[in-house]
Amino acid sequence: MKKVLIANDLKRLYTEKDRFLDRAHIKVFTADTNDEVLKIYREEKADLIVTKLDMPGIKSEELFDAIKQRKELQEVLTIIICKDTPAHRERCRQCGATVVLTMPVDIALLHSKVQQLLNMAARQSYRVALTVAVEGKSKNRSFLYRTENISATGVLVKAEDVLSHGDRISLSFFLPDGTHVTAHGDVARVMKQATAPDACLYGIRFTDLDPSVQSAIEAFIKKESERKHAYALNPG
Repeated sequence: MKKVLIANDLKRLYTEKDRFLDRAHIKVFTADTNDEVLKIYREEKADLIVTKLDMPGIKSEELFDAIKQRKELQEVLTIIICKDTPAHRERCRQCGATVVLTMPVDIALLHSKVQQLLNMAARQSYRVALTVAVEGKSKNRSFLYRTENISATGVLVKAEDVLSHGDRISLSFFLPDGTHVTAHGDVARVMKQATAPDACLYGIRFTDLDPSVQSAIEAFIKKESERKHAYALNPG
């Protein structure tokens, strides 16, 4: 079951041309304010949020900062609709939007992005630990760290280097099968650890990943998941 949380005044956009959300495996929630978005998200853990910048209630930046405080490794995917200005687009980026669309909304494009992200959410459930060194570069500084977790949409890494939410990172590492991964990403989450005060966990969302590399990551994750499942059934 995929859960989609939509700003109430955007819901009409899903009935004008297509009713693809009216399916048994998709459950839709609506909210009139950012406070309701946060409340429903915390209760239901939506896979996708479709909303507008500056909904009534708490500021959008506060909303998404609160969402990012959750301990789950899986990031919520978001589509944020805003005015077509550089300032508003930058605010959406600071909110960690997966997709930014501007008004007036292209309904066909919106539908396409929703379907694309729902498929991505399905892939995100396949996550495994990956112990490889990753060379990163941020603000013209190079550093080395280890991945804690990987998905087709990003990596969770541990580092003593200080990174900030929104920092743009260049990544280079190898999968166990030898596949060389080079990508760019944004720091989407920063999590301090009580057990390791000198290090932080950083959730890095890929912003451009070659389709062949994405397929290789998905194949690796699927193989590891199947191996762990087989071991759980037959540990001997």
